[in-house]
Amino acid sequence: MTRLKMIINTVLERLKPDLAEETWQSRRRYFNQMLRCAEVLGVTEPCTKLYDAFIADDHGSPERRELHIRCVKMVDAEACTRAKDSNGILFNEPPLPGEYEVGEFFKDCRFPIGSDIPIDNLIVKTELEMRYLNLSASTMGQYRHSWLDIRRFFQRTGSPYYEKSILRGFIQDIDSKRDSGLMKLWKWKINGLAAHALMEVADTGSFQWKTRRQKPTLKEPELEQSRLQYLEYLKQRNLGESTIALHDYVFRTIMGLTETVTLEELHLLSPEKIQRAILKFSEFCSKRSLATILPILRSILRYCHGLGLIEKDLAGVVMAGLVRRGSVATYIEDKDQTRLLAELEKESKRTKAIVLLAMRLGLRDSDICNLTFQSIDWPKDNIRLVQKKTGDPLVLPLIPEVGNAVMDYILEERPRKNDGYPYIFLRKQAPFTKLTSVYSICSKLLKQLDIEPINGGATGVHLFRYSMVHRLLMAKVPHQVITDILGHSSKESDKPYLSMEETMLQRCSLDLSDIGTVPWAGGAMND
Repeated sequence: MTRLKMIINTVLERLKPDLAEETWQSRRRYFNQMLRCAEVLGVTEPCTKLYDAFIADDHGSPERRELHIRCVKMVDAEACTRAKDSNGILFNEPPLPGEYEVGEFFKDCRFPIGSDIPIDNLIVKTELEMRYLNLSASTMGQYRHSWLDIRRFFQRTGSPYYEKSILRGFIQDIDSKRDSGLMKLWKWKINGLAAHALMEVADTGSFQWKTRRQKPTLKEPELEQSRLQYLEYLKQRNLGESTIALHDYVFRTIMGLTETVTLEELHLLSPEKIQRAILKFSEFCSKRSLATILPILRSILRYCHGLGLIEKDLAGVVMAGLVRRGSVATYIEDKDQTRLLAELEKESKRTKAIVLLAMRLGLRDSDICNLTFQSIDWPKDNIRLVQKKTGDPLVLPLIPEVGNAVMDYILEERPRKNDGYPYIFLRKQAPFTKLTSVYSICSKLLKQLDIEPINGGATGVHLFRYSMVHRLLMAKVPHQVITDILGHSSKESDKPYLSMEETMLQRCSLDLSDIGTVPWAGGAMND
């Protein structure tokens, strides 16, 4: 009996107790095929030549090829041949180090780490740092597959130690594969997340989950350089991050709408293309949004012309649209509010608490998301917070209806976190971090009840804030009290809200009864 046959028999005997009879017989047939392949090649020992030939003999079936690879791995492990696949990766890679070993390794380590840390140790350290997220077994399995891909990438470069430049090379590699269609989008995403997690732990020693968005770029390098130069110009003007992000959005969008790909096409940009782009903008932007976007577009065109990137000054082609200002605020009428409150009893405790905070106390979306345990003074029945929008402090009474709803959520539904996490409202799925917006929760509820707001089609959290003000105005609550509840520091901020006081607005209306009468004796009719 040849050594190859002895090893295959040993593998089959080890598999037999764990497999159904039919499955075991299937494995035996595949191993017999390997033996026949060995006879054709004239080999009696497990070797790379045999492995490669057996894997290639898959009859064009991906499933069959995968089973052949699985058989090769078992024989390779038993024979200790340490063979490699066509990509130069060991069929049986050495296991990652244990948790205790890695814990001892990093016990006295300082961050950011140097270039003497094995990538294997960093992978295990990163997985340990992500434990607090309570991710599902399948999600962590995907991360492990991606980390093994990264480990193999390091092996191909010949370095077993962590280097940020190599990891950045891995990110560029998967970006290239995604762009060329060689890698599926979900695989690209998880590989990118896994790589960034390694970099964060390497730099800080810990991992804080956050939403990561793909960094926007323009494909043509020279055009991308012009975009980055424009963003740097905006930073030098000390504009805020959100303002710069909006300018960047308009810059990238106008390049796409005008089908501008190269610097030469940008230089020859025509008024007709700009006009067509504005029409396309209007198809997915409201009039109010256009009123913000068009001035930015003018400034971009003026900037590009000033640098000689655009031959003609096209800023004058962009005409600002007329937008009616000072429209009456949107709110939910009383009967729909009653229906909404009744529906809350059927919703989750988180949804009920969030909607009541907005409807009864008028809290903004951002302030609900940032509400912490320290914000609520239960003995004194009040909520103390610093408004994210204005930075001003705000104190509101914690009425029983709202307080009970928040407490019910905390005690009965909120995911358990033992790390002192301060925020009250968390995601329902791991990682259990704070909500970044409650807009979808509120809009979904309104759509579910088919509620049509008065004076508009708003569906966000602010609609509940307006509705609260409408109730207070109808109850003749003094304006100063309403201002204090809303947390406004300026009377100008009250104007959109006070527009809902219909009875007072009616007193300000003009008398139109004289229209059409003779203004003086013998004069003509007034049109």
